[in-house]
Amino acid sequence: MGLEQERKELGAREVVRFLKESGFRHIFGLPGSSLVSLLQELADSPVKVVPTIHESVTIAAADGYARVTGAGAAYIYMVPGTANALANLYNAWRDESPILVLASQQAAWARTREGTIGEGDLVPLVAPFCRHARELAPGMPVYHHLAAASRAARGVPTGPAFVSLPEDVLEADGPVVSVPRTVRLPSGAPDISLLAEKLAKARRPLIVAGGQVRRHGGADGLAALAERHQIAVAAEPGFNDRLAISPGHPNFLGGMTGLYGSVAEARADFVLVVGGRFIPEGHPRPNPYFPGAEFVAHVNADHAKLEETRVAHWSCACDPSALLAALLQAVSDADDALMRQRRAFIDEAKAARLPPGNPFAETLASYGTALGALHDALDHGWVVDEAVMGSVALLGALRSGDGGRYIGATGGSLGWGTGAAVGAALGSGGPVTCVLGDGALRFGLHGLWTAVAERLPITFVILDNGGYGSTRYFSRAYAERAKPGGGRNAPSYAGMDFRETGGSLADLIRGFGLPCTGPVAPQDAREALEAAWRSAKEGPNAIIISLPFGD
Repeated sequence: MGLEQERKELGAREVVRFLKESGFRHIFGLPGSSLVSLLQELADSPVKVVPTIHESVTIAAADGYARVTGAGAAYIYMVPGTANALANLYNAWRDESPILVLASQQAAWARTREGTIGEGDLVPLVAPFCRHARELAPGMPVYHHLAAASRAARGVPTGPAFVSLPEDVLEADGPVVSVPRTVRLPSGAPDISLLAEKLAKARRPLIVAGGQVRRHGGADGLAALAERHQIAVAAEPGFNDRLAISPGHPNFLGGMTGLYGSVAEARADFVLVVGGRFIPEGHPRPNPYFPGAEFVAHVNADHAKLEETRVAHWSCACDPSALLAALLQAVSDADDALMRQRRAFIDEAKAARLPPGNPFAETLASYGTALGALHDALDHGWVVDEAVMGSVALLGALRSGDGGRYIGATGGSLGWGTGAAVGAALGSGGPVTCVLGDGALRFGLHGLWTAVAERLPITFVILDNGGYGSTRYFSRAYAERAKPGGGRNAPSYAGMDFRETGGSLADLIRGFGLPCTGPVAPQDAREALEAAWRSAKEGPNAIIISLPFGD
């Protein structure tokens, strides 16, 4: 780095210069006494401050913004703000979201072992969920270290970066540096001859695609590969962060743990897990995945993700988009008979039906009716998914040709969706449909305040089943497992049943100033949704769709 020793500049001013020169149009955050110098400089800059009223929303909004624009920025206040931010920092980390988080800190000269008010060691707190985490000291060049954090956030793989800024660093003059613009490129595809050979011969090939494919620009390559060679594609199991292929693609089977995807998973003879984890299980199952597969390959840009839970026959840490492009060129065309076999494999998976009496089928049926109303939601703008139990059904309902406008969170930390919708609306400048479970909404209520304050075109769709439906599902399954051993026959819904407590969701929503429709029955959701989409240009609104409790 080149220190321009003859020049010094206020630390807070260097922060704003960096944000402006790096192309940030917005920054999300809460004010705090140790941040006033930064806020003073931001007031006279082209970077717009977007206020939030809880740090979980701050990070979620920066995350949603980053998924739309390529990078997001946030500021939070010392230990209290950093601790509040951790759940959604974890979500951003899981999904490799390139956000720059700036935290204020007690003046360096006043730091103590026990900590003054609001003080604590921030870097160890956030380091497990950041690509870069550092606290600056007086005399350090602020711009240089922000640039280093930003490079880490936008590197390979991408992810959150964190910089702690003591009050005296912000309020004192420090050295000015010149930092060259740097572009970090991922590694290209390796020798894929074995992979191409196995794929060319496969009768029932399946690609399980994670969000990294979309983030690295490989969605078009995946779609072309699937179409040219008639390959089934399923989304990474569990929750999804980005869709690697559009829901309208004829070879897309939805989530791998959904009905169609699970049928294909059980019968596939060749599997490529690309740009995702292998396998992100919330509840590991006893039987193996891909029991019929003769060859399983795993590709991820992050070598640390290659053997997190399962081991493949062939694995590689490289750019998933480069690998897909190389496969498209390397795989020889199959003959007509093999192509018909592959097409039949896809069609048979799509024709599958769950047997009557299956408890998961009954749960999905109620969600399916409600979420069928959202079949063209991606044609109306962005979709933010925190439907939790309903996420599988939402993926099954979407029929749009543009999967690039879908975002979700794989981390499972609730309260992400409302803030992410705020960030997506500001970053895109367009409308957003945010689908939430009623439990997720309660965690993220603070995000409604910012949506109203900014008059954003967001329609919040709340699936209300009277509490924490996914936990109740597992409670029922546990009670059934425990019964042969003398356990209780009836599941416990302690802390999961909100039907008679806590006030109505509509009242909570209206308390933030949002118009709210419902509760409406699932079969009436389409009419309510169309009206909400029309009125969203005037500001945010909400629809509540009532679902059965499930007991």
